[in-house]
Amino acid sequence: MDNHTANEPAHLKRTTVLWALLLGVLGDLFLRAGPIGPGLAVWIGLAGIAAIWLALRADATRWRPVAAWGAVALAAAGVMVVRDNGFIQFLLFLLLPFAVSQIIMLGWGARVGRSLPLDHLYAMIAVPFRALFGAVPLLAGATRGRGPALRRLAGVGRGLALAIPLIWVFTGLLSSADAGFNRFADRAFDVFTVTELTSHLIVALLIAWAVSGWLAAVVDHDQDNLFRRIPLPSIGRDETLIVLGSLALLFGGFVVLQLGYLFGGQEAIQRISGLTMAEYARRGFFELVTIAGLTLGLLLFAGAVSTSKRLYRSLALVLVGLVLVMLVSATQRFVLYIDEFGLSLDRLTVLAILLWLTLTLVFFSATVLRGRLNWFASGSTLAGMVMVFLFALTNPAGWVASVNLDRTINHEQSLDTDYLLALGADTVPVVLERLDALPEAERCTLAAQLIWRWSPVVAYKSDWRVWSWAEARARERVSDRERMLRVMARGCLVDR
Repeated sequence: MDNHTANEPAHLKRTTVLWALLLGVLGDLFLRAGPIGPGLAVWIGLAGIAAIWLALRADATRWRPVAAWGAVALAAAGVMVVRDNGFIQFLLFLLLPFAVSQIIMLGWGARVGRSLPLDHLYAMIAVPFRALFGAVPLLAGATRGRGPALRRLAGVGRGLALAIPLIWVFTGLLSSADAGFNRFADRAFDVFTVTELTSHLIVALLIAWAVSGWLAAVVDHDQDNLFRRIPLPSIGRDETLIVLGSLALLFGGFVVLQLGYLFGGQEAIQRISGLTMAEYARRGFFELVTIAGLTLGLLLFAGAVSTSKRLYRSLALVLVGLVLVMLVSATQRFVLYIDEFGLSLDRLTVLAILLWLTLTLVFFSATVLRGRLNWFASGSTLAGMVMVFLFALTNPAGWVASVNLDRTINHEQSLDTDYLLALGADTVPVVLERLDALPEAERCTLAAQLIWRWSPVVAYKSDWRVWSWAEARARERVSDRERMLRVMARGCLVDR
């Protein structure tokens, strides 16, 4: 019984290596056509099954959170299939290492409601580190006590190394001897060339190496958060009062000035700042968002090192209130900026970050300042994850297209047609809905570009592994109205 118990960890690690090798081969199969598409979703689903199975074998209490974060990664991959914009897909792709980091955190007992900001930071750093080096201790543990098996594996490798050249030589001779066998061999080697086999092998092994490091986190019971071992300094009442109090006075003076802007209207802005509305809108928005982020980090650090908790909480609450007023001012500048220069995906992204910062500061007041730091770390990261999903599902590219098209139709503002369709296939239904109402020049240009990009005769990605729902829908809509679009595009389809 004791020998069985002692061999169990090594057996589980060997099983983990086999899962990693299988996922490496499947990764080469499903991801070779492209990194984003149904192929990625299928592969992540299979990786999630492997992680859940290993979690059940390693620790029965882990499988539920492992399954939950696997579902998050699968949902992110699924939404990537729906959206065609590269930036939105990038944001969703970031949720994949985020989900892996949350699984890694389980190794030292950190999970939703029981984690510190340092846990999340260390886990994110551990994701690439484990991909590079995590397979080393896993392989060492998997080969422990398996001398005969390793010798047999080495023998298999030597046998393959000797057999493959011989097969190559004799296949050539047999092909020369018989025309039928030659046709069969030609077809086989067209599919399985040495270059192709080598490429598939390298890709599969690289994926397996990275995956094995991540799967090792599921079965490893001896993980630790090294950041928790770092000794932190401590500051007393005087230092807390000087640092946070001086910032409160500085921010307070700034906010007093902002109140005049917020409630005085355009005349007050021009009188107090000496700037036009466009200059005021362009200046300071990103700086205020940066200040909010830095202040949040400073308050978290001060809360960890200050020994005067009551004073810290009072000053922190004042700073949070002042920063929230700054964020209101930043929002006002953002709205003015859109009115003056139009909406873009970058500006909409900053608005989403602004909203997340506001919610995080409010959540900070409700948790950290009430002694519930564990819930703050989990809540803020979950809020960021939800924001990414909501941002992607609300079709931000279509929203940007709708706002800019309405500006052109209702207010005769200029329209950047190249940027509009560069946002991807998500904008096509919105453009088609408003195409008739656009001025003739913009209507002609957009109709031509829709035909050039989304006409059924244009080459399309037929591989199911990289299929896109948004792109398929765009081509269907353009196909339905192609005759009308060609009439609108007369004069803009020259040399096409």
